[in-house]
Amino acid sequence: MQDYYVYFLGLLFVAVFVISQALLLPSAGKKAKHTAIAKRLKESQSNLDLESRTLLKEHYLRSLSPLDRKLVRYSFFANMKKNLELAGLDWSLTHVVLILAVLQFSTVVLLSLLHQPLYLSIPVSLLWWPVFYFYIVKKTATRLANFEEQFPDALDIMRRMLLSGNPITQAFNEVGNELNDPIGSEFKNTFNLLNYGYDLRLAIMQMVERNPTVSMFAFSSAVLLQKETGGNLAENLEKVSQVLRSRFKLARKIRTLSAESRMSAWILILVPFAVFVMLNVVNPDFIAPLYNDPRGIKMVLVGVVGIVIGALWIRKIINFEV
Repeated sequence: MQDYYVYFLGLLFVAVFVISQALLLPSAGKKAKHTAIAKRLKESQSNLDLESRTLLKEHYLRSLSPLDRKLVRYSFFANMKKNLELAGLDWSLTHVVLILAVLQFSTVVLLSLLHQPLYLSIPVSLLWWPVFYFYIVKKTATRLANFEEQFPDALDIMRRMLLSGNPITQAFNEVGNELNDPIGSEFKNTFNLLNYGYDLRLAIMQMVERNPTVSMFAFSSAVLLQKETGGNLAENLEKVSQVLRSRFKLARKIRTLSAESRMSAWILILVPFAVFVMLNVVNPDFIAPLYNDPRGIKMVLVGVVGIVIGALWIRKIINFEV
């Protein structure tokens, strides 16, 4: 029956972890994947000539280490590297994979020393990968939220620079000098690319790849449209800035109004775990059938699955796309 107890605690850990990620990940700063602007930019990127796309790929590969270049040939590791960049982590892909492999091996060795079977040790060691994934997702959401929060200020700086007669290249440089990371480094990097000889369209496309947010899509669409058809870019940036500020104001209002619902969700979801711990301390014999009887394990499985589904459902209800 000891194995059942271990499985039970493992299920509790996974459930609490998934629930915390489902309710704590911020609704702001998410990657925008299905907007009409994103679709148009993807079409624009696909229309780039072969020489431009080759230049983009070569520049990206030159920034990687030799081992990373070999790993990114596989789609799984290429996506992992892209997620690291989205999270703003300047980590080598090779080092990350090596660290995760060492953690997996150490977990298997530790559980083997505790006389646990391999069919339990190996699946438990694989939990390091979803833990790492959720950490990256949270870091990405935080970085993109900070990026979007700074974006209206960046647009105001660019608008003032354009109104004073400076070229857009210098406007990128000014934003990079005036604002802190993450937006400062992004605009500074774009300025360096433009000085290096990149076309404005290529530099903007790289910014979109590194920061796939609604704000970035709107900005890139305005800049590329002005480049292709002409018009007053300063006026367009002012309008985009006003729209983004209104969007953030509405998003904060929604988050404030839904704060009570999020707290209620936390209480309702975590009560079963709190009751289990309390009863296990006060009267262990009363709660023992849950992990000593196979029927109790089945009940726990059903309960944990129901709690996870409920957490995701509540998150869907209280998070609004603005």
